[in-house]
Amino acid sequence: MEIVDYARLSQEVFDEINLARHVPNSFISSLISKYEYFNDNIFTPPGEFPTETYEGERALNDAVDFLKSQESLPVIVSHPGLQRVALEYAEDLVESGDFSTPHIDTQDTTPAQRISRVMRWAKMAGECIEVGNKTATDIVLSLIVDDGNEERSNRKVLFDKEARLGGVVCIPHSVFGVITVVDIVGGEYENSGHTQQF
Repeated sequence: MEIVDYARLSQEVFDEINLARHVPNSFISSLISKYEYFNDNIFTPPGEFPTETYEGERALNDAVDFLKSQESLPVIVSHPGLQRVALEYAEDLVESGDFSTPHIDTQDTTPAQRISRVMRWAKMAGECIEVGNKTATDIVLSLIVDDGNEERSNRKVLFDKEARLGGVVCIPHSVFGVITVVDIVGGEYENSGHTQQF
């Protein structure tokens, strides 16, 4: 049985997010390498069970085009309060098993409300959820591709120009293997206008 160091995986995902923000085109080759594992909408990477995607190669094409045109952005800085917020929501998902209302926990609080408990966030606040992937690169690629999400909201959060602080947590799930939650804000100020993006 594979032993996963979830603290290390969380840090690796954080580092990969920063790499994607700072050098977006560095992920293009990894995306292109996945084309050969598609048969229509069925994705079957080596050593894994087939997975039915929503969009198939169309979502990959969209992600590649996005990365080709995406400008370099500042890296985000790890914030312990945001890590705690991400952990609490990830644990809530594991305990409840309810993925029907993404980003709304069992206390009916939104990401902005949860983040507001630990800081006065500025400019933007966003949250990403990724389920099932086990490596940092695949987790971040999944968020960039954002298959089946017409708004590409996960991608938008990762590449928000205002993003400056973040927290990432990966924890085990008995069915899906790994749950990853990312919380990002534009900064921490005493007084600012709040613009939510989820």
